[in-house]
Amino acid sequence: MKTISTLIFSLFFTFTAIAEESKVYTQWDTFRFTINNQYAKKFTENMRAHIKKYHVKGPVKAKIYNVTYGPNANELIWVMGPVSFSELDARPDNKKHDEDWADNINPYITAYNQSEIWRNMEGLVINTLEENSSEPERFFARYLTVNADQESEVIKYLFMQIKATLEKIDKIKYWVIMDNLFIQGNENGRHMMGLSSMDSWAEYDEDWEFGKHFEEIYGKGSYKAFIANYEGVFKNQWNEVISVNKEMSGL
Repeated sequence: MKTISTLIFSLFFTFTAIAEESKVYTQWDTFRFTINNQYAKKFTENMRAHIKKYHVKGPVKAKIYNVTYGPNANELIWVMGPVSFSELDARPDNKKHDEDWADNINPYITAYNQSEIWRNMEGLVINTLEENSSEPERFFARYLTVNADQESEVIKYLFMQIKATLEKIDKIKYWVIMDNLFIQGNENGRHMMGLSSMDSWAEYDEDWEFGKHFEEIYGKGSYKAFIANYEGVFKNQWNEVISVNKEMSGL
C-alpha cells in the first residue's frame, strides 16, 4: 500500500506532474466567496456588468453559482473556463479589469474561501458540457476525502464501476469525477468531486435501483463488496446542490 505522501504525488499531482502533463485536459478555475447580503442587489448588478464586459467567451468565460444546499449554503462560486494553465499564462495584464474588480466587486465581498482548480479525470466523464446544446442550470456535487494508504488504481476502478452502472441505467445526462489539483489536506478534505447535472428535484423521487444494475454487471454480492471498498477508500464525504445565478452571470 502507498503512503499518504505517495498518494498525494500520484493522485492529486505535484507541480512537476502538472508541468509534464501533455494530454489534452479539461479543468476549471474556481473560488468561493460570501457577500454582504445587505448589498446583494448592488453586488448582483456589478458582477453582471463585470462578467458581460470581461468574461463572456473563451477560456475566461465565467459563471456564478449559488450553493443552495449543503454545509456551505449561501456561498457563491466563481467558475471560469474550461481553461488550461497555458491559457492562464497567456492572459494579458488588464488594468481596467483589475480596477473594476477592486472598485465594484471587492468592496461587497466579506470573505474569499477556497480557491481551486478542478480537472476532469480521464475516462470518468459521461457526456461533456461542450457537447450539450445548453449547459445544466443545477448540479449535484459530492466531495470526497481520500483515506491514507490508498492505491490510485483502486480509486480509479471504483469510479469506473460507478460510471459503467450509470451508463447501464442510462438516465444521467452529465456526470464527471474531478481532481482537486492543488493539495488541500485533510482539514479541508476536498480531494475529489463527483458532479452530475440535475434537471429537476423530482429526480430524487425516482429509484434507479443502482445496486441491482451494479450486480447485473459485476455479479451477485458485488455491490456489497463495492460499498465496503468505497468506505475504506474515502474517510469523509458531503453533498452540495449548486445552481447557476443567471443574474450575476449575465444570462
